[in-house]
Amino acid sequence: MGSFMPLAAILCASAPSVDRPEILRGQIIFAAQTLIEYQARQATGAGARELFIMVEAVTPQLSRLVDRLIADGIQVHLIRDMPALMRQLPRNSDILLFADGIVVDQDHVRDLASMEGNGLLLVDDGPATGHLERVDSHYRWAGVARLSPQTLFNTLDLIGDWDLVLTLLRAAVQGQPRRVVIPQSEVAEGRIALIDRQETADLVARALVAPLAKGGVEAGAERYILGPVAQLIAPRLLRLQIPPRHLLLGAAGIAGLGLALLVPGWTVPAVILFLIALTANLVAGHIATMGRMAGRKTLIRLLPDALVLAGVAWIGVEADMHADGLHLALLSAITAVVLYRGDRLALPAWAYVTPGSVLLLLLAALLVGLLPAALSLAAVLGIASLAALLLLPDRLAATA
Repeated sequence: MGSFMPLAAILCASAPSVDRPEILRGQIIFAAQTLIEYQARQATGAGARELFIMVEAVTPQLSRLVDRLIADGIQVHLIRDMPALMRQLPRNSDILLFADGIVVDQDHVRDLASMEGNGLLLVDDGPATGHLERVDSHYRWAGVARLSPQTLFNTLDLIGDWDLVLTLLRAAVQGQPRRVVIPQSEVAEGRIALIDRQETADLVARALVAPLAKGGVEAGAERYILGPVAQLIAPRLLRLQIPPRHLLLGAAGIAGLGLALLVPGWTVPAVILFLIALTANLVAGHIATMGRMAGRKTLIRLLPDALVLAGVAWIGVEADMHADGLHLALLSAITAVVLYRGDRLALPAWAYVTPGSVLLLLLAALLVGLLPAALSLAAVLGIASLAALLLLPDRLAATA
């Protein structure tokens, strides 16, 4: 059961990168964004309403990353000195404190955020954790703490020129905090890491965030064929910092080009482009999930599917099967919306007639010259899938 105390968060972006001293650790690229942006999204995902980023100077790069966070609805402030921090911090909020450059699995951040009062994420002392800050003879700090307003403001009054994070950590330790002890094995697995160079960021990104890409609600060909391809591509695009929205628009553009190819009757190339568009759409969703960015659950996510299904209806018209093509497009559209809105699959994943499944069936039919039969078969399968979704969800879900 979570705390009723509101949450804010303090992040730090002042330590330099080891391999590129001219940039800060917080500016290292991690999960398709800067590291400080990833921490900010973690804090927001754990319930923090306001974020305060401690910096030595406000640079154009830091200003741009703040603009990106604000554009995603995250309330964030750049703070240069202690008086400004004390003026702006809410007096009735607990604070999540992140060490400079720390990355921790989100489940542990949520565990800490669900507590009340002072709390620390800890890991056993040992060879794999020697680079982390020591708490006592048995534990090291895993880089995230929760502080009560009393502990926070009583300590801020005394800090002066001392190190903010370490001083707050010591204050929390002296206050007998609740302790969340994380197995040391998670350090070796990359679920807890201190990012001080780009190479480390790349390794940890693959270990920590790539499994998140598998958490989407997908079915049909999008799950079994297009999905695995998208999961291979998405981690390789993380360093490019391409916003998921741009990838979604790119997927829509590819689908639009496929529609244009249907005009002169180039159906096979059009269907191939439609499949590429759906794959690009999945890649955008995976990157949004991996980077904890907006994009996976926005209505624009359905735009490529809509264009693809318009193409399916057009293919039905060209095959002189207007009703089958239109019905197939509408049934697949309903399926796409159901999957978009659903938190889990009500049917086994293979039982959904998705846009990707329809396209693969039509492509196979085009190659062997059986398009009319494929349109009729797909429409029947779509009706059966929708009927099962409406009438037998509990029974079929139990066998998934």
